[in-house]
Amino acid sequence: MTNEKTINLLKDMLDITLDLPLFYIEDIKNNLKEIEKYLPSLLTINKDYFNNFIDFIITTKEQNIYSITDSIFANYVVVCLDEINKNYILLGPYLLIADYKDLLSEYNQYDLTLDEINALKNYHKDLPILNKHKISNIVKIILKNIYTKNCKFKFIEKNNLFNLKSKESKTHRELISFIESDYLEKISATEYKLFFAIRQGDKLFASKCFDKLLPQTNINSNDFVNIRDYKNKLIYYNTLLKKAGELEGISTVHLQSLYNTNLDKIELSNDFNELYNLIFNMIVDYCDTISDHKLKYYSPLVKKAINHINLNLNNDLCVKDLADLFYVSPTYLARLFKKEVNSSIVEYINTQRIKQSTCLLKDRNLPIHQISQMVGISDYNYFSRLFKKYMNKTPSQYRKNNT
Repeated sequence: MTNEKTINLLKDMLDITLDLPLFYIEDIKNNLKEIEKYLPSLLTINKDYFNNFIDFIITTKEQNIYSITDSIFANYVVVCLDEINKNYILLGPYLLIADYKDLLSEYNQYDLTLDEINALKNYHKDLPILNKHKISNIVKIILKNIYTKNCKFKFIEKNNLFNLKSKESKTHRELISFIESDYLEKISATEYKLFFAIRQGDKLFASKCFDKLLPQTNINSNDFVNIRDYKNKLIYYNTLLKKAGELEGISTVHLQSLYNTNLDKIELSNDFNELYNLIFNMIVDYCDTISDHKLKYYSPLVKKAINHINLNLNNDLCVKDLADLFYVSPTYLARLFKKEVNSSIVEYINTQRIKQSTCLLKDRNLPIHQISQMVGISDYNYFSRLFKKYMNKTPSQYRKNNT
């Protein structure tokens, strides 16, 4: 049998080409703490789940290839390399179900809430999708590089190691809860900007963010694997936009209806350009919904003022210019704004600028002085003082603690 260096080379190749994780587990019984560090977090978040998974691996025999489906529909392959020294390779997680609707039917077999189903969708969209034939070939290539002599291997399938229907175990719900709580922490800086823009009802900025995240593609629409991947990305952003609405206090019923409508449109389309345009319609719908909800108790004049402020935070803003824009006196606008919003116009502008800056600080590539200018504050020292006033820490401290 070959050495660990060969396995690491195979691991790197699979990671680069297929985004498929490969783990080499050595002396499993004496290295549980180390193993726990590098295994997928979903295998280690629940102690019973982790122990049962390890116990199963230990029972595997040489010259067998074990294909496992876990309690949340993810798949792994386990191969015992050395029964005496307890050395193994673990391949996965990945999905075997290429058709999204088939996966939905799998969800519906179990007693899951809508939030749990959405959390699973978010998790599954990041897993590589492979068929059994491809997995079989990958495993054969791995073993061919590991073993110096020809060996016959037997495939053994182990479906659903932990039953979702079991009333005695809540393991699956703990795993799904972990996915859901971890969801927003893992979004990229640009996704965070998109998330913030939607919460602000800023269609233009949200559209610019999305264009960076998912540029228009010229991939052949007949390529099902690529279009499935593209649809999965749109489903992810549909979920992200829905989450933005939830945090703004929008009715769950209304948001779910909007979410389902978008989901149906995504699944019905098999045209890249149509799907690309769909996201901008989604942005408009979610932004309008949030803006209407946030501003529904304000007078038309205050609504216009708030919208103008939120869309022009990077520009110079003052009460006089706002009043001139809407053909009213500065005193009247300031008094009405204070009465309805319970904040002065200047205070509201400052609050929104600091909110936007917290979003931009997530992007470590942006210098803080540039962020200051991007939110309409040309004086960096003033920006720092203002930021500390609202956030109780400097921009640098905030970035250090939150990125």
